[in-house]
Amino acid sequence: MKRKRRGVSFGTTVMLVLLVITLGGSVFVILRLAGNGSIDLARVAGALQMEKGDQKIENIRIQQDSAAQSGGPGAASQGAAASQPAQPPASAVSSGRDGAENPRAVLTFGGTTAIETEVRRSCYFNDTKKYDFTDMFQPLREVFQADWSCVFLENILSDEYKVNATIVPASAAALMSSAGIKAAFGGFSGIYDKGQAGLASTRQALESQGILTPGLEANGELTVLNGIRFYIGAYTGTISSSVRKSMAKNGDDTAVPAADPATIQRDIQNARAGGAEAVIILIQWGKDGKNVDKTQRQTAQLIAEAGADVIIGSGSRIPQAAEMISVTGTDRRQRQTLCVYSLGTLLSGNRNNAKRLGSYLLHVTFEKGQAGAVLTEMSYTPVYIWRYKQDGKFNYRCVPVNGKAPDGMDSEQMKTMEKAGNAVADVLTGSPLTIR
Repeated sequence: MKRKRRGVSFGTTVMLVLLVITLGGSVFVILRLAGNGSIDLARVAGALQMEKGDQKIENIRIQQDSAAQSGGPGAASQGAAASQPAQPPASAVSSGRDGAENPRAVLTFGGTTAIETEVRRSCYFNDTKKYDFTDMFQPLREVFQADWSCVFLENILSDEYKVNATIVPASAAALMSSAGIKAAFGGFSGIYDKGQAGLASTRQALESQGILTPGLEANGELTVLNGIRFYIGAYTGTISSSVRKSMAKNGDDTAVPAADPATIQRDIQNARAGGAEAVIILIQWGKDGKNVDKTQRQTAQLIAEAGADVIIGSGSRIPQAAEMISVTGTDRRQRQTLCVYSLGTLLSGNRNNAKRLGSYLLHVTFEKGQAGAVLTEMSYTPVYIWRYKQDGKFNYRCVPVNGKAPDGMDSEQMKTMEKAGNAVADVLTGSPLTIR
């Protein structure tokens, strides 16, 4: 007689469900340990209300970033109360590098990238009737290798409008992606020239290349790099008041966050409360060709007092000083904030003087120890905008001044490159930065 087949018992079903949940959780943790992620501060705020020991994380949205590693720079303020934030669940944090004693993150920042008319034309090829922007940053590809990297972009990227000194084809995003650059700060004085459509097309062009877009969207995320929680705040102070009014009228007032000190202070406080171990503020400020003014210094002081660890500026299009700003924390202990007023112009067709041809990349290293995330290294690479003529048209390459001169660079061009490098060295005399 055939034996009657038994169904799966209730107990077995429960065990199988638990096994699936456990395996799913393990895969989630492994994915987080393997890469970087972004934490939505709005969700973090709710999770931080949990009682101690509660490891529920459904109120924290962690998104795996695109193929390009994402992250946000910053170094924790030592001794300040702001540097001791409430901690989100451990499962929301990626681990340090394999074999590293302490988690470390290396970040690199480049200056104003302006694909102006002459630069754009140099990238057009008559035989294919197409643009190719990928060569100009290739000499910097190795220098840009980092856990996170960013430049200050001053262009609208779109195929819907006629090109000019500001508007370039969407394919220009390949300029950054081909060099391994992971983010482009897109806020500048002309970013709203085509309204929300120009903003959207620029974001879309960059994101299609795996490039993050700080400055072109509301701030509000923590990003994890090698086990360190960073907050990047990106703010633009060079948009005119009339344009700001137009943006507000169209409901776009937060699309390009304004460089308002009170807003920046509030955002830093929220980020620290949300678990940020380190804070960097990227800011578009100053006037073209002008030195650092009183307003910039006052703003930098306020940002430092709010708890920023690094401030990186752009907007003047010339290299400017880097210094440490000393502030007193709420616990009356001294701490310091690195402030770089302007990295200068990384790419442009303006060749009026050596200051317009030279800029510098900023390299910072953060290490996480028992005292938290700490800025441990600060260095720079001077860069020269090399222009040369080939086959009847000009070509542009951005090259490290302290590296080997590229093939084809003649003695006169080498002298010009030396002058550009000296212009950078002059503004950094006495700064905390060392040449890389």
